[in-house]
Amino acid sequence: MVTMQDVAKRAGVSKATVSYVLSNSPLITEKTAAKVRKAMDELGYSVNHMARSLSTSRTDTICIVSPALQGNGFSLSMGAYLYALSAAAHDMGYDSLLLTNDSPQALSSAIDARKFDGVILLEVRDDDPRVKVLQKTQFPGVLLGKPKELGGLDYVDSNFEGAASQLVDVLADAGHREVLLVGWPRHTYDSGLNFALRFRDAAILRARERGMDLHMVYSDNEVLGSDLAVKQALLAFPDATAMIIHNDAALVSAQQVFKDLDVEVPDDISVVTLAPDQMATGMRMPFTSMSINLNEVAKHAVEVLDRRIRGRAAEEQCILVDAQRIDAGSVDAPESNE
Repeated sequence: MVTMQDVAKRAGVSKATVSYVLSNSPLITEKTAAKVRKAMDELGYSVNHMARSLSTSRTDTICIVSPALQGNGFSLSMGAYLYALSAAAHDMGYDSLLLTNDSPQALSSAIDARKFDGVILLEVRDDDPRVKVLQKTQFPGVLLGKPKELGGLDYVDSNFEGAASQLVDVLADAGHREVLLVGWPRHTYDSGLNFALRFRDAAILRARERGMDLHMVYSDNEVLGSDLAVKQALLAFPDATAMIIHNDAALVSAQQVFKDLDVEVPDDISVVTLAPDQMATGMRMPFTSMSINLNEVAKHAVEVLDRRIRGRAAEEQCILVDAQRIDAGSVDAPESNE
């Protein structure tokens, strides 16, 4: 059985240094930490988390709280967020635990069980009862979202407002004045889901400032899918010359919908979207997009949580990560302007 002493010998450091690396101590340089981790990998050393938690009162585990998708719900973004967070946690020396019961009672019970050192809340809503649990218990936590009332809690998220404004500007600068916004199901907004509201409201505000008519289209039919929303939007607003897509399923199905209706992009309609970089570039989506850097968001979230766990953060930390524009040639001036 490989011991900590074996790792220290292979890395050429003391046993205490190995211990510091395992506890993510800021006293250790990244170069030394990398050398120790390399030795651990080469020797196949694994941490006994149970024994370690008994000696340090730490579990070296973080809990990611995300609701399970219901019905025919579809979100590639959710899977990408979960993977990015677990990878970032691993890089910081943490295991990750997924809690899919997102009720405040479930979160409170999980905190009482002390199976993890901190939590990251996904799918944050404007009036989220889970936020009140963290405020009441003072348990280390980070919100992946920006509710109206933070109450001293840390949050990290993508800059949805900035992305929405930039997409509207891209279309307005090209001369588009009547535009469709294909979003999530209506209940997503009615329930106060933060990221959807922030994007929609910012797009509406910027469109008004640019003199653009922006028609909101909700993907409400979960049986027939979001492709129906795209089709209905095109038929209901035949004078629209551009479309903004903020819905994973609609983004995936849009290409086939346009093909079925003999609609050419960008000759007949210009299309822009907001998507995780895993979709925008990894899946080679043919639409100009604001690409969300999920890995950067996840890295910041885990780093902020780690500082909170260690008691090294006093004031609330608020980080918004800007999306990057990727031009795929799907925007052109409308025919009437050419």
